[in-house]
Amino acid sequence: MSLTSQQLILDKRLVDMRGARTVFVQTLGLNLLVSIAKLVCGFMTCTLSMIADGFHSLLDASSNVIGIIGLTISIQPADAGHPYGHKKFEALAAMAISFLMFFACFNVISQVFDRVAFDHGTPPKVTAASYIVMVVTVLINIGVTSYERRKAQSLKSPLLRADAAHTLSDIYVSMSVIVAIIAAQFQLYWIDLTASVLIVLAIFRAGYGIILAHLGTLVDAAILDPSFVEKLVLDVPGVLSCHKIRSRGMHDYIFLDLHVQVPGHLTVEEGHKIASAVEAKLKSESERIMDITVHIEDPVEALA
Repeated sequence: MSLTSQQLILDKRLVDMRGARTVFVQTLGLNLLVSIAKLVCGFMTCTLSMIADGFHSLLDASSNVIGIIGLTISIQPADAGHPYGHKKFEALAAMAISFLMFFACFNVISQVFDRVAFDHGTPPKVTAASYIVMVVTVLINIGVTSYERRKAQSLKSPLLRADAAHTLSDIYVSMSVIVAIIAAQFQLYWIDLTASVLIVLAIFRAGYGIILAHLGTLVDAAILDPSFVEKLVLDVPGVLSCHKIRSRGMHDYIFLDLHVQVPGHLTVEEGHKIASAVEAKLKSESERIMDITVHIEDPVEALA
């Protein structure tokens, strides 16, 4: 891959990342509106499941903020202080949001425990506003999910794709709240408590999933399968073997270094040409690899 081709790829990726950031800005307002409406109506009617769903939607807005901040920082080029770029800031922001999600879980569970153990709190009251808020919420989430899916495909954004899947799960959560509201009209208040616990479990699972998805990036877990890399490198003429393959970074922003053994009689220039061929081969197979370091070795010296 030539330098011009790689620059074109990077420029296109930059445009796509800016487009994805615009989508997050657009959906942030809708998620804030939905979360505020649920929380206000939930507290006014003492409907715990709606309050829990309101916190869930507030976390969706927080996810939008993560996307905006993460993409804004990630767009910045590498500098002297961050020679490997700024992509890890996105993972750090996501991890921070996961702890906010756990705090929301604790808040709702505390209210559930208070109502069950001590019989405190007012039973939920069903109003027309309760139905209006939840139905409008479902319609908005359907629209947001469809919009994010289309944009994720056109912008090739895994972050948007993940957020669309998260918003889709909100639709099912909101449907459970509607069921709890209907049950409350028949004084089946335990369904409201049950729905609250189920929503908390969904939030906790999402938060735990965020930690698992981003922890590997922060601790430099391997991104590429070494056997896959080795197979590609061995196809390059002049390569005798390949070992000490190490990869790290994010799934769409990978750093790779490896050791390649070549015949000992080659000149420095010839060894450099093989290293360049190895780098070109790997980058042609995966546009996700941003930087490759190839260490050329003499097999005899490697055994010494």
